[in-house]
Amino acid sequence: MQEVSCKYDLLLKGGHVIDPSQGINEIMDVGIKGGRIADLHPELDANESTEVTNISGKFVCPGLVDLHGHWYEGSLYGIDPHICLNHGVTTVVDAGTSGFINFSEFRKHTIDRAQIRILAFLHISCLGLHAPFAEELRDIRYARPKETAVVIDKNRDIAVGVKIRQGSMTGNYGIEALDKALEAANQVNLPLMVHISKGANVPAIMKRMRPGDIITHCFQGRGDGIINQSTGLVLPQIIAGRKEGIVFDVGHGCGSFSWEITRKAFELSFYPDTISTDLHRYCVEDPFRVDLLNTMSKFLLLGMTLEEVILKSTYNPAKVLHRDSEIGTLQKGTVADVLVFEEEAGEFEFADTHLRVLKGEKRLRPVQIIHNGKTLEPGSFPTKLRDLFESDYEVFRSITKETGDL
Repeated sequence: MQEVSCKYDLLLKGGHVIDPSQGINEIMDVGIKGGRIADLHPELDANESTEVTNISGKFVCPGLVDLHGHWYEGSLYGIDPHICLNHGVTTVVDAGTSGFINFSEFRKHTIDRAQIRILAFLHISCLGLHAPFAEELRDIRYARPKETAVVIDKNRDIAVGVKIRQGSMTGNYGIEALDKALEAANQVNLPLMVHISKGANVPAIMKRMRPGDIITHCFQGRGDGIINQSTGLVLPQIIAGRKEGIVFDVGHGCGSFSWEITRKAFELSFYPDTISTDLHRYCVEDPFRVDLLNTMSKFLLLGMTLEEVILKSTYNPAKVLHRDSEIGTLQKGTVADVLVFEEEAGEFEFADTHLRVLKGEKRLRPVQIIHNGKTLEPGSFPTKLRDLFESDYEVFRSITKETGDL
């Protein structure tokens, strides 16, 4: 007897679909076939699917896209990217953990073998993020535009731009190093992601940024950020940059998210374009325990709508990466990356990276993750973190000293 082929491999039935890429915010069914989105409709026939999952009362959105994390475990900062599959993230972007010297090793042993989709910015520093005690651009000779551009050009399927950190890690070479990063980004015609932290000359940086470039850690609150500390207003160069098309990313991490700065920015109608974790070895465990759904929950607590936080964690980062026809969407024919989640009610505590706590009554919790059409269970990807060294504890002690709260 000839086997009858069904229209769908999997049908997600009765969920509340939020897909900002298509302006959808309603109860709909999602049909998946061959690892692709086959149909999105208020009523699809369950008899046409090999498998049917009733998700009434749950939310559905595209698989999350984390624009900023660190996944190269050859660096002290890097962690196993599969941890993100536990949180509903199906695409992660490495924010310059490697440079042109070690990117091929990162690709061979992590990116090409991963069950999660990994894209990457290459650091302008030849070895990427060296170590917290010997930061990467205190010697300008490490900045290599030509070599960086060559490696990006050879890996355009996954390389999405150039990364540089501005602050103490560039020593006395801040703007000189930035210009070298821009040189590489111009050669490959891809975005530059600029980390801003204490010591960064933000007005001078903004004058050099191009439309489509990214400022990450926009709400860091440790000085030299987007807010003029004298006037309490957003810097005019930041306002001008946004009008020109510069992207502003959260990049939470262990030192780059402040309730105070975020609230002040919101009062001035300045909101992030993308919400990301900056997940790395120093913020994956207590006291920070960062993940993308938890970070999104913090922005709900600050007054953003559910549709807004999903937009900034799916379609917006996909557009920044010029991959919006592939990921961050549930459009018919695109890869079937889907998150089923719920708003959990209760009493929850949320901390910023200054360890100040706000209490909220809801948080986002993953229920089911689908990546490339394959169903995964939250928590089914246990990952082992590397052991900590004395130099790592120095990082935590520096945060303790700064906050006085640990």
